[in-house]
Amino acid sequence: NNNRLMSIKEGNNANIKWIGVTSVLFGVLLLANHGNEILRQSVIAPGVAIESAADCRPDELEEENLSLRECQLMVSNVQIVLASSPSWFRSVSICLYLLGFVSALLSLVFGMRFVSSPNSAQRPLRASFVSLVAIDLLIFVAVSTTGPLLRSIYLWPNLLWLFIHLALLTAVLSYNSESAQEVN
Repeated sequence: NNNRLMSIKEGNNANIKWIGVTSVLFGVLLLANHGNEILRQSVIAPGVAIESAADCRPDELEEENLSLRECQLMVSNVQIVLASSPSWFRSVSICLYLLGFVSALLSLVFGMRFVSSPNSAQRPLRASFVSLVAIDLLIFVAVSTTGPLLRSIYLWPNLLWLFIHLALLTAVLSYNSESAQEVN
């Protein structure tokens, strides 16, 4: 039965490597998510010239393989973000997403370490998930105070990340190095 390296439970011994592997997986996904959001907030800034009629040149549409309607909808999305964002939203969200980016990077690093050495990585991995849960809650509060258009863009993805981080934090907290033994 030693061939089943990633089995979750075998006899009385629990394999906890899945916590580290899952931390790495979600860490990579969160890095991409927060990186995209930082880029979005940096690019879509107040004062960006967006005309009411989409400036969708036929050569650009062909190059990007878009229809005129798709281009107009993309311009509308930018206009929604610009019109719906309170003056403080951009700076607060960039700050929170930068903090989340760093915490995601730490969860990725400590998740890799947790696979090989769970006892030494448990405390820093727990700290990274606590910070991610706190950041998710702050993003939730910030988004909740905006209008319905921004909430429709940000609220559900943020809630999904909050529950993922709560689940991973619960798994790390429930790991007891005294009683759990790793299956090799």
